[in-house]
Amino acid sequence: MIIAILLSYQKVATIIDDLRFPPPGNLIDVGGCQLHLYSTGTGEPTVVLDAGLSGTSLGWSLVQQEASKFARVCSYDRAGYAWSKEASSKRTSLCLAEELHTLLHAANIPGPYVLVGHSFGGCNALLFADLYPAEVLGIILVDSVHEKMLQEFPNEPQRGIYKFIHHPYFQSLLSMLGYNRLKGPSAEIKHMFAPLPKEIRSMYFAQMNKFSYTKTVSKEMAALQESLSQLDERKVHLQNKPLIVITAGQFSSRNEELAWNGLQKKLLAKSYRAKQIVASKSDHMINHYEPEIIVKAIQEMLNVDEK
Repeated sequence: MIIAILLSYQKVATIIDDLRFPPPGNLIDVGGCQLHLYSTGTGEPTVVLDAGLSGTSLGWSLVQQEASKFARVCSYDRAGYAWSKEASSKRTSLCLAEELHTLLHAANIPGPYVLVGHSFGGCNALLFADLYPAEVLGIILVDSVHEKMLQEFPNEPQRGIYKFIHHPYFQSLLSMLGYNRLKGPSAEIKHMFAPLPKEIRSMYFAQMNKFSYTKTVSKEMAALQESLSQLDERKVHLQNKPLIVITAGQFSSRNEELAWNGLQKKLLAKSYRAKQIVASKSDHMINHYEPEIIVKAIQEMLNVDEK
């Protein structure tokens, strides 16, 4: 009885959220599912923003608002996130890069593209450039993952009940029953999203409460090693395409800082025209805490004078 009530609660609450927060962009059919694409600004080439694992288009709000003053900027939600429908295909980076390519062409947004990938989105961006090099002008990696990341940052072993409680599929079950809605966002999540406008935060939290969201996070997490292996196996190199690596400057420990910075330096080797910028005031969420650094990198990539 209680489970039935919770399931109904989650279903009704999701319907209400969908009515409260309609998609800011358009739903585009990519064959098998519809993906949400939000396009603002004008001009060529087009800047394409790809969020990190568990991230949505809303996380780019501050960057997109400013960058669209001088360029056409597209953010989107990967299948299963926010307003995008779920897809049956694997959630590896190669599949995601192909889906993004299909989305852009279905929406009549031709290249060339400047790809901006945050965290896991950086893996997707690099594989997109490897698959479709003629359509990519350059890449901006925002505290991006590196293919050797899991070797440098192995997960601590989890055992017994702790392992069960924190398993992504158990978390998905809790989400299906509306647990995330009932407990509300954690202090860590509130801090992570604090720089975003209140309305954007409300929309973001509503999307995070969806069962499809939690399920998609689990699928991408489960496929993360395969995604990084795809990047490693293809030996992605951008040749003379420009690459800007933006790296966080705030860390929880010195050891974490040294390990992460080592991987960020290795990302520079992926282009003959690479440079690094350190976001000294930000942790991993540079797009929230120092969006102006990303905006300036986009201006540099497009050779646009600062306003």
